[in-house]
This record gives sequence, structure tokens and C-alpha cells, in this order.
Amino acid sequence: MWEINGLVKRSTHNPILMAIKEHWWESKLVYNTAAIKLGDRIYLLYRAMGNDHVSRFGLAMSVNGIDFVRLPYPVFLPSADYETPHPSKFDHDRERGGVEDPRFMVIGDTLYIIYTAFHKMCHLAMAKIDLQSFLYMVNESEKYPEKDFSGNWNSSWERIGLLFPHLFEIPEIFSRNSIMLQLKDDLVVLFYRIHKGDVLVSLSQSPEGPWTDKGIPFLKKRLHWEKERIGISTPAIPVLQGEEEKYLFFYHGVEERETEGKVMKVYHLGVFFLSALVEDKKMILKIERLKQPVLSPERDYELEHEWLLSVDVHAVFSCGAVSLGDDIYIYYGSGDTNINIGKASITELLQKEKITDYCKIDRNLFI
Repeated sequence: MWEINGLVKRSTHNPILMAIKEHWWESKLVYNTAAIKLGDRIYLLYRAMGNDHVSRFGLAMSVNGIDFVRLPYPVFLPSADYETPHPSKFDHDRERGGVEDPRFMVIGDTLYIIYTAFHKMCHLAMAKIDLQSFLYMVNESEKYPEKDFSGNWNSSWERIGLLFPHLFEIPEIFSRNSIMLQLKDDLVVLFYRIHKGDVLVSLSQSPEGPWTDKGIPFLKKRLHWEKERIGISTPAIPVLQGEEEKYLFFYHGVEERETEGKVMKVYHLGVFFLSALVEDKKMILKIERLKQPVLSPERDYELEHEWLLSVDVHAVFSCGAVSLGDDIYIYYGSGDTNINIGKASITELLQKEKITDYCKIDRNLFI
């Protein structure tokens, strides 16, 4: 079932999800999926594209986290102005717009997604659905498999809007790759990136903000395999090291590598651990980053895709992972074409060599 080598051991059955030509909305590509475990099931909210080159989200479900059944229609469709393709993109030969790269986070009894809304440029947006409504829609969809519930699903999500609406009108500026984490004192930390800069953090007392784009640098480009760009990938996974509570994150780093006479952008997957100390108006974040990537594009199904080769890119890219005891299942897109699964051990990751950075935050700057 699993390969033997590597910190992330790929499934020997990869890819686990591919495009279905008979489904108009996912006939071309499926990739970059959110992942969450609710009860005894794992859910994937994945990015899909049909022949119209517009991105929508589909939903897949599994009991064992490996074998998935998916709904035959999308459950989140571009409908707000900031999600629908701009006329200038109508003839684009790649992505023309829509909703992309979602991340799942549960805070209280609410399921949030932060995703990329692609109109003229890409910008971060948020939507939510209460857990009871989400599970009700899953039940209805399975109870009546012959019915198309895509409209019901889409209206069940409440669009909160753009995280940084003022950036929407600035030409050539984009925002991507964001997750949030609620700490024990109900303080919410937002991790995000503007354009191709460092990963920044912003604070709020509510998951719905308000948020400022004038954040504090959190994760900077330091290692050779992350010098072109860096970005947060998956929401936090709580872990224990002895009695110390930490959070495990996957992130992506991109290097420029010369291959066969041309420069390729290579997307890798890395890991860091976060410890948070909050005292009065001061917060200290300790970041312990593994020196080497844990997953890089190496297999044929990760490399040989004209969709990304046409723009000189090799990529593995994750938006979701779930913990099952000491194991973590990482769901990742490869070649912007398919969805795969890898497995990692928390214990093994904790034992690897790391570099340590600190991010000191004055809460008065935000709250």
C-alpha cells in the first residue's frame, strides 16, 4: 500500500483521484484539496476544472482516508463578483477564474474555508458553513444520489468575502495561501502571503476578522529549496512532544533549478513546528523548520503533465492533511492534474534536524 522510502511515503495506488471526462465541471483536472476528519469520515474539498477552464470545488468522502467516493456535481461554485472570471481572462489558455486551493478549519461549531478567488487577479476569500448544515447536506446528497444538489450546496455556504478587499483594485497585486489558527485565549492568528513575499501573520479576536495585510514576517525564505517563493500549505495539526504542545504545518517552497538547458520552478513540500507563548500584550512564536523538504516531485505522475510543463514547472502541492494517531495523511496535487496521498509519522518528523526562528508580535499593533 505504501512505498518504503522517504519521510512522506507515497501510496502505491497514486493517483487516488483523477478527472472524470463525463463530468463537465471536472473533465480536465482535479487537484489541490482541503482535507478534514469529521466523525469517522475524511472529507476532501478539491479543486476541479472542466473544459471551460473555470475552477469549482468538488467533495469526496472516505472511511479509511484512502478510498474515496465523490459527488457527481460541484458543491462550491464561483458566484460572487470577486470569484467569477474577468472578461480579460475569457480567452486565457489556462485558468480563467473561479475558486481555487481551499483550506478547511473548524472553529467552534463552524467549518471555515479560506480559498483563492480568481477574478482579474487572485485574492484570498473566506466562506463558512455550520457543521450541522454540512453534515446534513452530505446526508441529503447520499440519500438522493440521482438529484443534483449543487445549487443547494452553493447556497449553504455563507460568503464572508475577501480578506483584504482593498487589494482587489490594485493592478498586478495578488494574495494567496492562507490558513488561520485559534489559540487557547481565543486569539486567532492568520497566516498568509501577499504576492511572492514572506509568509506573514496577522491577529484578530474573531475568525472573520477584520484582518490587516500589514502583518509581521513569520516564515522567510532561508533554505536553498525555497528561495523563489514560500507559502503556507496545510492548517495546523496539534502534536505533543513530551508534555510540550506544538502545531505541525506543511508548507511549500519553490526553487529554480536548471534542467536540460532550461530553468524549471520546482515546488517542494516542507514541515515546520510552531510553539506559541502568549503573555499579556506580547506573543512569541517559535518556528522549528526541517532543513530538507519532505516531498518533492519525482514520480512520473508528479512530473509528466503538459499542463505545468508548458510553463516550466514541476510541482507537488498540498492544501490539506489529517492526523490518525501518529500517522498523518497528506493529500496533495501533482502536476496540477491529479490528487495523491502520502503518509508521514509525527514521531519521525519531530526527530529530524531543524533550524529555529522566532517571531515576536506586539498584540497592540492588531487588537
